[in-house]
Amino acid sequence: MKPRILVVDDDEQNQVLLSVKLEREGFEVEKAANGVEALEKADTFKPDLVLMDVMMPMMDGYEALRRLKSREETRYIPVVMLTGRTEIESKVLGFEVGAEDYISKPYSLQEVAARVKSLLRMRALQTKLRETEKMAALGEMVDGIAHEIRNPLMAIGGMARRLYEHEEDEQHKGYAQRIIKYVERLERMLLRIDEYKTILVSTLSRDDINRVVKGAVIDIKEIIDGTGKDISIEASLMPEPPPIDMDAGNLRIALFNILHNSVEAIEKKGGIRIETYPLDARTLALKITDTGAGISQDEIRKTGISQDEIRKIFNPFQTSKFEGAGMGLTISYRIIQDHGAEIEVESEKGRGTTVLIKFHPAQKAQVKA
Repeated sequence: MKPRILVVDDDEQNQVLLSVKLEREGFEVEKAANGVEALEKADTFKPDLVLMDVMMPMMDGYEALRRLKSREETRYIPVVMLTGRTEIESKVLGFEVGAEDYISKPYSLQEVAARVKSLLRMRALQTKLRETEKMAALGEMVDGIAHEIRNPLMAIGGMARRLYEHEEDEQHKGYAQRIIKYVERLERMLLRIDEYKTILVSTLSRDDINRVVKGAVIDIKEIIDGTGKDISIEASLMPEPPPIDMDAGNLRIALFNILHNSVEAIEKKGGIRIETYPLDARTLALKITDTGAGISQDEIRKTGISQDEIRKIFNPFQTSKFEGAGMGLTISYRIIQDHGAEIEVESEKGRGTTVLIKFHPAQKAQVKA
């Protein structure tokens, strides 16, 4: 997904010049002519950065900046002020209100693009730091859950099984069987918690991504055989991919969890396609596509995310699923982070889900076209 830049300027020529330059640099650009329009576009376009002129009709840049920084959903968006005013007081006011940078007119388009890239890199690092802190908090939380649940769960399961074995009343036997079923579900959740604890640290060494993919496919085929579903798996792997610094065991777990989520999303019959290919000279892509149900509107409402933010399903604090795929995807996200890779998700109700993982091959290795 391209980084999104909102250009706010009442001068149409400035809008066009900035938009053309930023689009050439690989950004997605939206334009606004004043502060009021900028606030509306910030809600709908959800920019990663705002270039804000100061002198504008209806609402100037300072007031628009103040409002952006006062709202929880927009306060962390970097804002670069663009102005012909050179007084120190004007710049100080912009910084006091919350601007991340200040560029005086006339400006170089090349300088603006360089400043934008620098601020987006800083924002990416800050986002990664926040995600790391959340993952650390999750590790402490799941460890506490496992400790509190394990012993009473063993007692409940043991007593329910004894009741089932000795109970003669069919209705009561059914009640005991239902208790056993839910105990087993909680036991599987505890296994996932233990799994999460084992992958908190990945030990990296150079290895072949295709070998890991083939291992994960073997694992998921065993799951498919037990579901009774008619699911085909197609693999299109590039020959002799460049080696990647990886923990092969942990990465296999991550891919298995993503594939397992695809299997769960397919109701009766469908397909899963796995591809590895060079995305560019420094990036190796691994793409998993399924024909499952996609992300439903119910799940979107429960998690509070929009279609543009589907990738956040990997955030343990934004998924309502803890057992099964929810925890599995959190584990996958943590492992992929440890490998210095990026993950993107596109999903549409009724049309399936695509997961794209971008790996950066080990140094001195080149992606073969």
